[in-house]
Parts: sequence; C-alpha cells; structure tokens
Amino acid sequence: MKKTLHPLVQKTKIELKRLDKIKERRSWEEKQKYNGSFLPISVEPKLRGRALRFMSDIIFLLEENGHGITFEYNRCHIEMYGQLTEINLRQKYFRKRDKDALGYGSERYEKSELLEFQIGSYARKGWMDKKTKRLEDYLMTIYEYLDKDSRQWADLREEQRIQEERNRIQKEKEAEIAKKKALEAEKFNQLILDAEKHQKAIMIRSYLNTLGKNLNHKEEFQGQKLQEYLNWASQKANEIDPLKKDHE
Repeated sequence: MKKTLHPLVQKTKIELKRLDKIKERRSWEEKQKYNGSFLPISVEPKLRGRALRFMSDIIFLLEENGHGITFEYNRCHIEMYGQLTEINLRQKYFRKRDKDALGYGSERYEKSELLEFQIGSYARKGWMDKKTKRLEDYLMTIYEYLDKDSRQWADLREEQRIQEERNRIQKEKEAEIAKKKALEAEKFNQLILDAEKHQKAIMIRSYLNTLGKNLNHKEEFQGQKLQEYLNWASQKANEIDPLKKDHE
C-alpha cells in the first residue's frame, strides 16, 4: 500500500471537506456534478480516512495492471478490458423493523460503523467489514473478482461482435442474392413485354400491308387519305416495337 493518496482520491477528499461545511441540502444538479467528477464515498467523517485509503489502494492496484477509473453517465466506474463496472463505497446501514404496542410495524435504518464496497448498478455485489476481517483485507479478492468478471464480459461481447459481423456479412450476401434475383425477374419480365410489343408491331404491319393492297391509295380511310393513315399507323408500330426503338 502506498502512503500517499491517489490524486483522484485527494481531489475527492478536498471536495468532501468543502461539502462538510455546507449545511443546506444539495440540489439534484449539484449531486450529478459531484457524481460525474468525484469518487462515490458516502461515509461519516470519522470513517472517511479508511474509506479514502481503501479507494486509493484499489485505484493504484488497477493502474499498476493497466486499468483505471472513468466517469460515464455521471457515475464512477472501474474500466477493465474495455468493460465498465460501477462502484460505490458507503457506510453500511441496517434496515430494522419495529412494532408498536398495537402491533403496527414500521421500518427504520440503523447506522453502523462498517464500510461496504459495492460493484454493479442493478444486481450489486458487495464486500463489507466483518468481525474477523476488514474491508481492506478483501482488496485482492475484489480485484480478482473484477478481473475475472470483466474478462468474461469482454469475451462475451467479443463473441457477440464476431457473431454480429457474421450476421451482417450473411445479410449482405442474402441481400445481394435477392437483388440479383429481382434484377433477373425484372429483366425477364421486360423480355416478355418487349416480345409482346414486337408481336403487336408485326401484327400492325401485316394488317397495314393487307390494307394497302386492298384499298386504292387515293381513297380515304377513317377520315383521312389512305397513305396518310398508313404512314401514321406505321409510325405507331415503330414506336411500340423495341427493335425499331433501339435503332432509331
């Protein structure tokens, strides 16, 4: 254990002393500001020395092994192998249930002089002073637990990342296959449509050829001279014929 406090612990110590002098209740914004910059130590002044030294020891141990402390979302976390674990050091309070003379129950919290170090944000795990063992004696146990847990989460998230990458590649392949199928279907449908249009153009030209042979070109047909009609109808056949359109 190092005799000097870690700079972040020293910074927190100064801030806690400043807050001791403030009697009014801190606002939510002030609490959030504190949580986003200082270590989460919630103990009475008489227990603060131990709490600060414990925090200093665990931070130095982390840094010696390439890890550290970081603040995210106005919460203090230990960062190991890219994983964040929220931490908290508090004075333990025990919940007590009392009954009055009429048998009605009420709850209260009884303050102890025990320190408790917690990790996690929801399903928290903690280590606490006991009769035969102080919190400081759990230092390596806490570190080894954090190391193992962080490695497991890091491995799991790496597996998830690899699987997500595989899924992404598979989806891209499937999308490419679907795109090719759609283009092939579109191409085939266009082929059928072009063939049908070409056949219609052939039918029109055949009809016009027969019409021209059976009528005198000087005669009128459908309100105009036959030749004008034949020219107009021939142009319409060319317009729908994909073979003619491609060469115009």
